[in-house]
Amino acid sequence: MTVTRLAVVALAVMGIAATTLDFLPGLLAQPTVSHAAADGIYTTAQAQRGDVLYGEQCVKCHGEIKQLTPDMAALLADHTFRARWKGRTLGELFKMIQVEMPQEAPGSLSDQQTADLVAFILSGNRRPAGDVPLPDNLEMLMQIPFDSDR
Repeated sequence: MTVTRLAVVALAVMGIAATTLDFLPGLLAQPTVSHAAADGIYTTAQAQRGDVLYGEQCVKCHGEIKQLTPDMAALLADHTFRARWKGRTLGELFKMIQVEMPQEAPGSLSDQQTADLVAFILSGNRRPAGDVPLPDNLEMLMQIPFDSDR
């Protein structure tokens, strides 16, 4: 191969590589979620599983989801709770539950159990159920706002 021909081949390979690298981030990116909690992003069955788990793990500190006054910890379906989560994501709620709850055994809940609890909390906050379960993927949940303001 001549030097000129070798240079042409090298430039072609570098051009293909550069083009591929330009598209690579898009190919590797996680799918985006353009929903909000008000869009029906959990199922009724998922919220029911969360209700059972809430009764086993959460009610002794947080009280019933529809309770009007707190027992020991913050209520999870009152205006104060909704104000605290305004402008925040379901991913933040998911991560906080997974890392800090339940108080006597933090970090003991599986991803699926945590997603079920978040679904139950959404139902208690009068967010509608839908046809697709809430994902248990933290990256996806970080894209979903708790409130309906977009």
